[in-house]
Amino acid sequence: MAGSRKLQYADRVALQQADQAIRKDVLRALVEVITNCNDSYSRLEEAGTEVDGEIVIEVMRKHQNSVIRIRDHAEGMTDSRMDKVVGTYGEATSGIKEDKHVRGMWGRGLKDSIFGLGHGHVYSFRGGYFYSCSLLIKNGVPTFELNDPIWANQSVREEYNMPEGNGTIIEIIVSRDDVKVPQYDNLRNYLQRHFELRPIMSSPHRRIILRDVTSAGKIRHEHVLSYRSPKGEKVLSEELPIEGYPVTAQLEVFRSAIQLSTRGEEGDYADGGLLVVSKATIISLTMLKFENDPYAGYFYGSIQCDYLHDLMKNDEPVLTATRDGINWTHPFAKALKLAVEAKLEPLVLAERRHALHEEQTRLDKRLREKIDKALHELNSIALMELSERKDGEVHRKIELPPSGMGFFPERAYVQTGQTITLSLLVRLVENANVGATASVISNSPEVIVLTQQVVIQPHKHDPTIGQARVKIEGRQVGGEGTVTAYIGKHRAQVQVQVRSKREAMAFELSRNSNALFTDIIFDDRMDPRQRVYFDRVNSSIVIATGAPSVGLYLDDQDRLDTTVQGQVLLAELITEAVCREIARHGVEIGRFLAPEGAEADAVQNHFIRLQNQYAHLIHKYIVTKE
Repeated sequence: MAGSRKLQYADRVALQQADQAIRKDVLRALVEVITNCNDSYSRLEEAGTEVDGEIVIEVMRKHQNSVIRIRDHAEGMTDSRMDKVVGTYGEATSGIKEDKHVRGMWGRGLKDSIFGLGHGHVYSFRGGYFYSCSLLIKNGVPTFELNDPIWANQSVREEYNMPEGNGTIIEIIVSRDDVKVPQYDNLRNYLQRHFELRPIMSSPHRRIILRDVTSAGKIRHEHVLSYRSPKGEKVLSEELPIEGYPVTAQLEVFRSAIQLSTRGEEGDYADGGLLVVSKATIISLTMLKFENDPYAGYFYGSIQCDYLHDLMKNDEPVLTATRDGINWTHPFAKALKLAVEAKLEPLVLAERRHALHEEQTRLDKRLREKIDKALHELNSIALMELSERKDGEVHRKIELPPSGMGFFPERAYVQTGQTITLSLLVRLVENANVGATASVISNSPEVIVLTQQVVIQPHKHDPTIGQARVKIEGRQVGGEGTVTAYIGKHRAQVQVQVRSKREAMAFELSRNSNALFTDIIFDDRMDPRQRVYFDRVNSSIVIATGAPSVGLYLDDQDRLDTTVQGQVLLAELITEAVCREIARHGVEIGRFLAPEGAEADAVQNHFIRLQNQYAHLIHKYIVTKE
């Protein structure tokens, strides 16, 4: 059957739609090919054949002509099957017409993926033979080339890394100049979070491996991809009749305690929203009319409706031609949308009512965030004043927990699918030597330690301290875990929580850190004759809301931060407490010079100096006019 011919395609689909389907996006192309591999495994499983379910994705990034290979150990293809599946455009070849539980809907995913990125080849082993074909652009014409089959001897199998059995390798050459191959870490993050791949990434019957390969074929990095739905509580599970149709849809909705990313924020990789599922195939991610409603951002779940599969089988235009999900203008899709929205509306309204009821709490949270930021800056001032200086730099004396070993920060947050790096610090000699190895483990499958062995290196500024960097990945929104590092009998721990949205690392201050100021609190029971003082036991700045001059600026809820005048007074009180404590502490530790017997005068002099130097900065942190 060897030969070369113009690529054939059905009248209902034009080849130039490859650009519309793939949009020069490597990830969209990979979604197509990975789901094709999964479909092949699904057909074997439905026929009762045992499979290993492995799909290997190898990415070789180069300045030009990067190479992507996707390998499965599924059905394989003969030359006649290649002629139909690869050499014809727009035919339904995946099995959907035969009611197979597969995703392929147009019979064009593979071709779009290859031509959308450049050109490529398909290699396949089946029944003891090796088959191959190519999709090329020759003189601007899409061309299909089919080679004669050859015997799959050992050397051929070694060349294509297929030691035994059937299987297929898709090789895509990214030859288009306007297509960029993402960095390996971005590919890893986005592939395992793409909504269409979630059933594959979470299936115990599939093993998806992503490899970063050098131009010499050496594996630089390798990860097994996976996805776990956010942690949440089921708030709705109901079978919905669809008005005007003799069918139903199964609606399941969960509520996450952590606000989830939405389609508007992260598109196809959002954790929030409802997956539309038909016969085990995910075809859309949506929140319908609540797509941009912030009060719907806590919900996720699924709409299961197998009737969509029947419509697709009969070529009904229930899906968009560009594979963007459901065509909501289709009569059945409209009816489905109305039925689901009627059930979602009470949930979203209840969330909105709860949010309005908690408005005061949210205001307090904003004040808490402002105070935490201010504390971070106040401790920076204290560090500048109280640390030793050398060559114009500030060198911080590192304080470790009593164990002599600790993580910094002591509590961390990581976005699902992303990584963070934590510092492990250890006192040398007593606990370890430079070059010692620490073992790092997590007690949770939702918090993954990527660097399970780390080597202690000397600290840049403190020769008594060793340090190492520990890389952590989050796997499930809402999940928490304890990461523990061991060096001999010594250990250190850090609490890690997985979140959905990309958030700044919270300022975690504790007595074990170098923070001089750990909190700003308001106390109506404090002696009103002293408006503000520093509680050295709890390292807190305490403001007496019962003091007459403070009471003048409190609002109806006894809050000091809701007016500009109140914020100005709050800034003045904090300035007084901070500057006085830094002055006192500086004299006490010998950082500020004080003649013997004149310590009180020295404290007062430095207090005035510090006020003049930093009062305006403290006002900037506190007075936000919000």
